[in-house]
Amino acid sequence: MAEVFFWVALLFPQQEGGIMRTVILGKAGSVRVKNKNYRPFYNGKSLIDILVEKLLKVLNASDIYLSCENEAYRNIAEKWGINFIHRGEKYTLITTSNVDVVRNVCKDIPGGGDVLWVTPVEPLFDEYVEVLDCWRGLDKSKYDSLNVIYPQKRFMLDQNHHPIGFGFGHWHKYSQEIKPVYQLSWSTCVLSRKCIDEISYMIGARPYWYECYSEVIDIDTEEDFELAATIFGQKMKRKQNVDAKSIYESDGGF
Repeated sequence: MAEVFFWVALLFPQQEGGIMRTVILGKAGSVRVKNKNYRPFYNGKSLIDILVEKLLKVLNASDIYLSCENEAYRNIAEKWGINFIHRGEKYTLITTSNVDVVRNVCKDIPGGGDVLWVTPVEPLFDEYVEVLDCWRGLDKSKYDSLNVIYPQKRFMLDQNHHPIGFGFGHWHKYSQEIKPVYQLSWSTCVLSRKCIDEISYMIGARPYWYECYSEVIDIDTEEDFELAATIFGQKMKRKQNVDAKSIYESDGGF
C-alpha cells in the first residue's frame, strides 16, 4: 500500500492551498430508489462500496469523506478507513437548495484545498485518475471548476419538436454527422475553494468541461439500478477474463 501512495504522490503532487480532499454524497434516504446507495449492487457490494474502491486507487483514505445523514452507516466509512461526516437531514431533501447543500457539506471538509465532489449514482464512470490529472494541469486563473459531460450524437427534438443539429427530409444527416449535444453529469466534479466560497454550486463561474465517452447510466429508477448492475457485472467479467489472459500469457501458460 505504501508503494501505491508513493506513485499517487508522484502523479498528483500536493496542490497550492492544501491537499485535495474528496466528499462522497451518500445520503441514506433515497426517495425513488429505496436505499440505493447502500443496498447490494454487485457481488454483495453497494454503490458506495464500489465508489470507495475506485477512489482508493488514486487517493489516500484519510482524504476521503462520506457525507450521510444516518449514523447507522458510519460503520461503512470505518470499514474502508475513510472519514464520516454527519449531514443534517435537511441537507438531503429536494426542497433544500443545492447552494445550501454545497455550503453545508463543504464547511466540514478541512483544509483550504480543492474538493472532488462525487456521488455513487453513475457506477459505470471510472476516470478519476484522468479527471484529477486534467484538473492539476489546468490554468486556475481560467477555470474554477471541472465538470464531466457526455457527448451524445442522437436524433433529438426540442420542446417544439424541431430537430436539433439535423433536418427532416432532404436535410437528414447520419448520426456521425450530427454535432453533439451534451449530457451533464452531477456525479463527478472538482471545485476550487474559491468556487465553493463564492458560488456554492456544483458548477463554477468558469467551468472546464471534461468530455467522457464511456457509457453512462444515471440511476434514478429501479429499472436504472437493475440495468446498471447488469452492465457493470458484464464489464467486471470481461475485465477478469482479460486479466486472466494477461497472467496466462505473461507466465507462458498454466
